[in-house]
Amino acid sequence: MMRILIGFFWLVLFVLLFGFALLNTAPADLRFFAGMEWRAPLVALLLVFFLAGVAFGFLAMLPLWFRQRLALRRLRRAPAVGATPAADNNAPTPESIQSVVQVARSTL
Repeated sequence: MMRILIGFFWLVLFVLLFGFALLNTAPADLRFFAGMEWRAPLVALLLVFFLAGVAFGFLAMLPLWFRQRLALRRLRRAPAVGATPAADNNAPTPESIQSVVQVARSTL
């Protein structure tokens, strides 16, 4: 049921954005410094600036992602705090595993 609701939400969002794009095809002027001008449909300008924002956001997050990956790699390599190399008393021994296997075979 939830998948249907999520699919319906995305369909409605797509139809709204597609309708917005169709209604905003009129050319728009974008003026830069030094007299430069770019004339394009408003939807194209919005798409270009949206994609530029996504790219800048991705680039801004890269240093944080690399620091987190490095910290995670260091944590995985470091021994756990308070861990002792002594054997775990609750760990199964080969003899107990063999006895379980024998019992399982005898019940078949």
